[in-house]
Amino acid sequence: MNPISGPKALTDYILNQTAIKTKKSNLTLILQGILAGMYIAIGAVGSLKVSASFAAPGLGDFLGAVVFPVGIIAIIVMQAELYTSNCMIMTSVYAGKSKIKQIIKILSLVVFANLLGAIVASALTVTSGLFSETAVNLLIDKAIYKVNLPVGQLFASAVFCNIIVCTGVCLVYGSKDEIVKIITLWLAITVFVLSGTEHVVANMYYLFAAKFYGGALSAKGIIYNLFISGVGNFIGGGVVVASANYLLAYKTQGQG
Repeated sequence: MNPISGPKALTDYILNQTAIKTKKSNLTLILQGILAGMYIAIGAVGSLKVSASFAAPGLGDFLGAVVFPVGIIAIIVMQAELYTSNCMIMTSVYAGKSKIKQIIKILSLVVFANLLGAIVASALTVTSGLFSETAVNLLIDKAIYKVNLPVGQLFASAVFCNIIVCTGVCLVYGSKDEIVKIITLWLAITVFVLSGTEHVVANMYYLFAAKFYGGALSAKGIIYNLFISGVGNFIGGGVVVASANYLLAYKTQGQG
């Protein structure tokens, strides 16, 4: 039987990984977080270029979604630090093994580093002239849509986004075979992209790249989207997924 299948084994695995993260230096977390921000941007670059290459929007959106997961697969394989999946380290707070202050510190460092990586990738995208005019227009339209979402819709979308993403990551944790891990994550992240839900780290890239390309985005609009999507992602991964798995692992079994 798979050694990390089921809620209890999964929760124990996340607790063990959290203990490892708490021992990492701030510099290590920041460097791994910068890489994660850049990996997500790489997936977004590929997705936008593919989507912009097809006249039929539905086909372009689907094939773009199929390309995007390479970024998150790189994060898992290279053991980089991504804010959204890291929200599940809240499990350690529920289990009484970490203080909330310690977990918030880790998440804050990681999300800041993800932002740095996304901004660097955005600047490199524009400077290197990667996108065609069609891709630039697609990017700017996507970014303008995101900063104009009503707060309730944006928040709900972000919550659902990280439920999808963290579920995919949990499936990876429950797989021993590397090929199975990649296929499982690929499918889950493709679903996330097709859903059109709000992922704060992907949005970091989309919004800053669009801004650098001259899109009509204000600093207020960018901060609004990233703050609400960041909080929503935290609720989706750190509260909904993490607490449900913890309760299933211990409290419903009369343990803990």
